[in-house]
Amino acid sequence: MTRSFDLFDTLLGRLHYRPCSIFDRIEKNFPYPGFVFLRMAAEYKSDRTLPDIYRQFQRLTEITDEQTSALMQFELHTELSQVFPILENLSFVQDGDLIVSDTYYDKKQIEMILKKIGLKRNVHIYASPDGKRTGQIWDLIRKERQVDCHLGDSLHSDIFMAESREIKALHYSNSQLSSAEQIMMKLGQGELACLMRALRLQNPYPPSSPEYFLWNEQAQLNIPILIAASLYLNDFCQKHRKRRVLFTSRDGCLWIQIFRILFPQYDSVYFHASRYTYINPTPSYIAYVNSMYSNDAAIVDGHGKGESCEIFFNKHFQTQPVYLAMVNSGKKHHAILRKAELCTSIELLNYDACGALYDVQDNEAKRSVPEYDLRFVRPMHQCIEKCKELLPQYLMESFDIRVMEWAFEAMNRGLVVEQYINHAKHHWHFIHDNEIEHIHYYN
Repeated sequence: MTRSFDLFDTLLGRLHYRPCSIFDRIEKNFPYPGFVFLRMAAEYKSDRTLPDIYRQFQRLTEITDEQTSALMQFELHTELSQVFPILENLSFVQDGDLIVSDTYYDKKQIEMILKKIGLKRNVHIYASPDGKRTGQIWDLIRKERQVDCHLGDSLHSDIFMAESREIKALHYSNSQLSSAEQIMMKLGQGELACLMRALRLQNPYPPSSPEYFLWNEQAQLNIPILIAASLYLNDFCQKHRKRRVLFTSRDGCLWIQIFRILFPQYDSVYFHASRYTYINPTPSYIAYVNSMYSNDAAIVDGHGKGESCEIFFNKHFQTQPVYLAMVNSGKKHHAILRKAELCTSIELLNYDACGALYDVQDNEAKRSVPEYDLRFVRPMHQCIEKCKELLPQYLMESFDIRVMEWAFEAMNRGLVVEQYINHAKHHWHFIHDNEIEHIHYYN
């Protein structure tokens, strides 16, 4: 069985979604003022191959041969730095399959891109400026190959033109923005929307698995919450002149990781604390907290009223702690959101891989065994690890309460659950008897 695959937005995505996002980064990072406009104008005048695009660019700008060559190489370098694999499709590619792409890159450059996204299969590459769109490449493929099925994202080039040559074709739409990502775009959170998409498309788990769902919940709900909460926390620390942030275990286990990437200038500490240790502290636990807390410190938590924390500090240190909860169900202490009904939800999305705390001895946390199956914790933590890897590529600027409000509302209404069920039910896949199913994801 031989299959063919489109490349862009089928086997790979770009971190900033739009194809011209590459041009934006060149204009900023090369740097070259006006590059976006000039590059697009040059492509319009060219035969749509990269060498001719830059010949036209040189004519428009009168730059030297050396500058032209440097810009062209920088574009390829930028492209390579921005692509990521769409894992649910990349896993289907086998030796002997075809990669068919309308692109200004040549075969050698496509090979570099495939290597970057981790494709190790021996494939046949058909790259041309507009061969799919015009149908010419499909005519050539029919003469040279027997293709059982083609997968691509363009309704015209990948579906209609292939089918007009009697090649079975499947439309892949999962690379488009999900409903959650579209909401972020409408809220003016374009960078966050692109990050959410890049994480969603790099989900390594089978679409019918619970792990797949848990990864997507992180990508579409919890990571927007954690990023928004981190932006708020930075503002909070500046306002209250705090340099050390104590992230309460266990709900703070993922929040601290995102905050450290966004704001490395703070002394962020995973703070061993629980309601039990606040109410039943041992001398060693009191000594531990005394070593952790200072006047320039703030204690933060995923959810809580802060009552047991306040009682503990008043009794043992005669001081009022600075306490901030992401979701505060009480009327006292600081809160980002003050809604009691959201407390359980944020806890479920931020499970740690350890059990409840009952003491700290010699700075070593003493914990019970986890009360839940760690199989369902690992995907959430793995998604956070991928987020930490990608986060420096995005610019998260200012806190917007609407991001958190929307994410919690979507969580409570089960929107991501519905989307997961739809995807698990309809996700296109190659079945053993060579029958193929198809999905439009996040309708």
